[in-house]
Amino acid sequence: MEKDQGQPLDFSNTPAPPYPGYPENYNVGVYGGAPTQAAYHYSPQQPQTVQQVVVVQQMPTDAPGQMTCPRCQTTVLTKTENKNGLFTWLICGVLGVFLCWPCCFIPFCVDGCKDVEHSCPLCNTVLHIHKRM
Repeated sequence: MEKDQGQPLDFSNTPAPPYPGYPENYNVGVYGGAPTQAAYHYSPQQPQTVQQVVVVQQMPTDAPGQMTCPRCQTTVLTKTENKNGLFTWLICGVLGVFLCWPCCFIPFCVDGCKDVEHSCPLCNTVLHIHKRM
């Protein structure tokens, strides 16, 4: 058999070789190219940690202090009231043991021996009790 050497080869019906472009698993949709199925692939997210910020208020002592009321959510200057507490009764007992009967009631008249109760002036909620002991 002889080959036809006069006829040119016809390549018009053969497809072009593949262009060396992106690999199949390359995520083209994210980088601005045509979106592929890989661009919309669902991947489960890792659990995220949530940090809560807790604002700690400095508690007032025996003088009125500025606090945020948890009930009415306003920043107020507390209203104070002196109340008899453990420290008042302890001083009274010690003075009574040492036979100072006339002096054992003095701690009930001195504000420095009593507990201080801080409350909100708007809603009268007790915010803090400063205990001497």
